[in-house]
Amino acid sequence: MKEINQIEKIRDFYNDWKPSDIAFIKEINWSKNNLKIILYFQIKTNMSKWPDLTKDFIEATFEFRNVINMKLDFTGNGLHFVSGFDIIDASDHGLEHINFYIEDYEDGSIEFSCEDIEIISLQKPALLPNNS
Repeated sequence: MKEINQIEKIRDFYNDWKPSDIAFIKEINWSKNNLKIILYFQIKTNMSKWPDLTKDFIEATFEFRNVINMKLDFTGNGLHFVSGFDIIDASDHGLEHINFYIEDYEDGSIEFSCEDIEIISLQKPALLPNNS
């Protein structure tokens, strides 16, 4: 089983973090088969509604390396809501250089495979900016 590099950055704050806690994509940057995504997540535990814009979010930057078969379907400006973000371990599927499959299983707005994932940075919990 392949692990996300630097996952401890998130697990130090939230031991029970899951990719489905990702609520919004703020920014996507593509460079030489690598995809950098800045996103916001909020832990769903003990919340009557999710995402709750009156509560704090964590901003995280993920880098996905050696991305293939990318499909993006975004409309509008500002934050993009993802209701079913998932990172699936595909390391035992026998595909060379493919260890992860990433998808929005609710809306299909993002979908791709990659070799490695690293958490580049994590910001302290805060309310989302007003201009979102």
